[in-house]
Amino acid sequence: MNLNQDSQSIILNVIRDAARDIIMPHFRHLDADQIASKSSQLDLVTVADQACERYITEKIAEKFPNWTIVGEEAVAESPELLKNIETADTCMIIDPIDGTWNFANGLSDFGVIIAVVVKGVTVFGLLYDPVHDDYVYANKGEGAFLVRPNSDPIKLSIEPELDLKKMLGILSFYSYGPEMNRHLAVKSTAFARIHSLPSCHAYRQLAIGHFNFGLYLKMNPWDHAAGVLILQEAGGYCQLLNGSDYSATMENGKLLVAQSEEQWHKLADWFEIEP
Repeated sequence: MNLNQDSQSIILNVIRDAARDIIMPHFRHLDADQIASKSSQLDLVTVADQACERYITEKIAEKFPNWTIVGEEAVAESPELLKNIETADTCMIIDPIDGTWNFANGLSDFGVIIAVVVKGVTVFGLLYDPVHDDYVYANKGEGAFLVRPNSDPIKLSIEPELDLKKMLGILSFYSYGPEMNRHLAVKSTAFARIHSLPSCHAYRQLAIGHFNFGLYLKMNPWDHAAGVLILQEAGGYCQLLNGSDYSATMENGKLLVAQSEEQWHKLADWFEIEP
C-alpha cells in the first residue's frame, strides 16, 4: 500500500509546520539548559527535538488514527517501542531532528526524516531540510524526487562511479570504535574525499548523486528506513555486508549503500570488513 497524494500532502504540511513553528525558532537560539546528552556527549537531545516529535506524533495520530507511531525520542524513553515497526500494519518512524549535534551547535546540516512502513516494508520516505524548505521523497516503486520551493519535482537518477580514486564517500568515524576507525582511515586514503554527514543530508546527497557511497555500522530505523528506500528508488543499491537486504525492522548490522550493485561489491571487497 503506497501513500496517495492526499496522505503525502498531509504529512508534508505537518512537517513544514513543525519546522516553521518549532525547529527554526530554536535554531541558534538554544540555551545550555535546553540541550542534554543521551548516550554520550555527542548524542544530544534538545527541547526542539522533543517538542517537534510530540507535535508530529499528535498531528499524525489525528489524521491517521490507525497508524502506529515510533519516534526516536520516544524510543529513548521506552526501547520496547521498536518492536512496533515489525508488528504494526502501518507504522510511521520519526526522526524529529536528525543531526541534533549540528543543530545544537549552530550548523545547518540537520533535517527531519519520516518513513512509513507497512507490515515491515518501507513504502514512503521523506528527507526534509527545514533551513531551505526543500525535500527528497519516494514512494516504493514510483521513483525518487527532489522538490525545491516554487519548482516542479526533479526525478532523481544515479550514474555510478566505478573508479575508487574518484569516489566521494560518507563515513562517520565518531560512531565507530578505535580499531575500526584505524582500519577505515587507512582504507579511506583510496578515495577522492570522505565526509561526515547526518543521515538526512547523507541520503539526500547520495540520492542526488553528489556522493557515491556510505558505510553505516548502526541500524537505527529512523536513520535509514527512509533513506534506503529513496536511494534505491533513485537507482542505488543498499545491502548489509552479510548480503542481506536492508529492513526497517533490523536492529543490528553493517550497511553499505552505493550507486550500483557493481560499485557495492567493489567497495565491499575494498573495505574488507567482516559481515
